[in-house]
Amino acid sequence: MELNTTLTPSSVTNSSITNSSASSYEVTGWNPTDPNRGSIDILWSCCITIILCCWVSTFPNITSLNDKWYHALVDKFNLACIGFLGPDYLFGIALGQLASARRSVRLFRDLSRVSHGREWTLTHGFFADMGGFTLVSPDYPPFPVNAEQLHYLVKNGHVDFPNITKPEIKALSKTDSLSKLIILWQVLWFSASELQRVREGLPMTTFELTALAFSLTMLITSLCWYAKPTISSSTTLYTKEGKSIGEIRSVARDSTHPGLPSTWYRTPLDFISPYRRFRIDVHWSYYEQLTYMVNIPLFSREIKARPWDRLPSEAFLVIDLALLAPAFVVLIGFSLSPLAAWNFHFPTEGEKLAWRVCSIYHAIFSIAVGLYYVYAVVLVDKQASKMASLSQPISCSPKVQQQVTIRDRPAALQETTASNQKVCYDVEAGSATSKKAGVKVKGEIQRGIAWLRSWRNISPDGDPDMAIGVRASFLPLVGTFLYIFCRLFFYVEDFVSIRQQPVGVYTAMNKFIPFMN
Repeated sequence: MELNTTLTPSSVTNSSITNSSASSYEVTGWNPTDPNRGSIDILWSCCITIILCCWVSTFPNITSLNDKWYHALVDKFNLACIGFLGPDYLFGIALGQLASARRSVRLFRDLSRVSHGREWTLTHGFFADMGGFTLVSPDYPPFPVNAEQLHYLVKNGHVDFPNITKPEIKALSKTDSLSKLIILWQVLWFSASELQRVREGLPMTTFELTALAFSLTMLITSLCWYAKPTISSSTTLYTKEGKSIGEIRSVARDSTHPGLPSTWYRTPLDFISPYRRFRIDVHWSYYEQLTYMVNIPLFSREIKARPWDRLPSEAFLVIDLALLAPAFVVLIGFSLSPLAAWNFHFPTEGEKLAWRVCSIYHAIFSIAVGLYYVYAVVLVDKQASKMASLSQPISCSPKVQQQVTIRDRPAALQETTASNQKVCYDVEAGSATSKKAGVKVKGEIQRGIAWLRSWRNISPDGDPDMAIGVRASFLPLVGTFLYIFCRLFFYVEDFVSIRQQPVGVYTAMNKFIPFMN
């Protein structure tokens, strides 16, 4: 749609703005607030919508027993930062949590003989996966168990079926249904009013387009989290008859998980649910660790306790194959949304060109990440099927099985051993390369190879499953920085472009009942 960029005086009257459809695409400057709607009204409605989406509609996991009161706010802020810079990333996190909760409902259907009529709902699944159940045993500090781990413990008689009902979980939640409905109404009202503008053929600002795409994506994210409670404290579970975690692992090694290594990296029960470290989450964890190294933890709060004393809110969990198609549709819609402003009015040609370039990159990068996400999910599904056919646990990867194990090592010793192993690998790789080099540069090549190898795995515990190639980490990292730059540019341009807009953007829709003008 070509825009008429003929300038008119900035003092256009309210009646001419409302009644003259022929002049809807004539350009005017800053329009002060009036009974119709002005520049401030546009900025205000867009900002409120984005803030509500980023802050109020995010649901972090439960903090640990050792955390302070403000850590819950920090976790919520981290999720808000993810949502602000990448709503599609937050959608992936929420969808993974929903998929995990759905899997837990299917798992617990088999426990009718030990449940004594107790139900396990989607809310229970969210509650468990957010750290709602803390396991207490004689040989380890209390640590949270997720839904899959809890199912294994109950099924094998290590703990009792949790005696907590859905209404009791809801009663502990700090966010009631009314608050969620208010947020839902704000998003729906804004979306309906903007879609009405499109139907009437009226122009909109880039800020409204950004907020519209943002609100629709976050609306679907909120729906994924609708059954997730907002709770700050967990429920304590005790092992039966004071059974130790060591005994549970020993029984598993003799029955359900033969060849179970004695080393563990997050909790001693990771062999039950190995935290689903598929490729997307490996990349994400790698970049998180980089933010810790530069002391800019915008997206997560580092977990330093061993075993883990909480389950992180921002982890990417594997989704079911059935959810891939709808997830990809949402991703495509959000990825292409900035391109809708291709022919919007911009104050200068340079701003229009910059928007177009960023929109193209935004679409290409987001779709590429989406395709990689699909590949990672399919790969995990194939690996799970293969392991199931071989009657081997998913957590026993070849790299872990090759390690020299000592029964239930302390965390500090595990870290030292993993670090020493990594150094050995580095030295071997450096030696193999240095043979091809001259005698003069042998030491330099050896040190260079060791330095590069050290960046393959920067996880604090040296978990071999967290290793990633330098090239595989560098290129996505550069791409992610460019993606964040594009997102920030969109927000900045949304604000500065309001200084000059078509007259039609100030024509208001019905403020109370959209689609009924």
